[in-house]
Amino acid sequence: MATIKFKSKKNKDQNFANLIEENKLRFHKTAKIILKNDDDSYDALQEALLSMYQKYDQLENKEYFSTWSTRIVINKCYDLLRKNKNNIQPIDEVIENDINLSHYDEYEVDKYGIKKAMESLNEDQKLITILYYYDDYSIKEISEIMDIPEGTVKSRLSKARELLKQKLEKEEI
Repeated sequence: MATIKFKSKKNKDQNFANLIEENKLRFHKTAKIILKNDDDSYDALQEALLSMYQKYDQLENKEYFSTWSTRIVINKCYDLLRKNKNNIQPIDEVIENDINLSHYDEYEVDKYGIKKAMESLNEDQKLITILYYYDDYSIKEISEIMDIPEGTVKSRLSKARELLKQKLEKEEI
């Protein structure tokens, strides 16, 4: 198993920091779609960053950092959901309480009824849709992130598209 070798700890830390900076908005969006609020998202992200840093030396290829790290974020979010099952704030309350949506939270603005339509999807369909359309991951990358076959990703994405289409047509938006 080949691992990335760094000349110094400072070099490793700088490289890690650069990769986190490149992916931070993606991590936040992914965590927020799963956990539905900023506080829980930040808690999960903090745990994920710690885990990423501790295991960074084990990453065989820097090209896979995005999928590897997103998988860690998703796992930490689901860990938090299991831990705090009854303490997660509904998305409607989050939007009402969070008037100052940041520029990368555009998917929460319900100008076309998309948020409402997205809520009709199951969690797997919703996550795949967000990873594909908002985070710009490929089918292959989503397959790796979620540890499911590419065919399953394609079928869930196709089903999600169909459900969204039906829901949006029904709303006549």
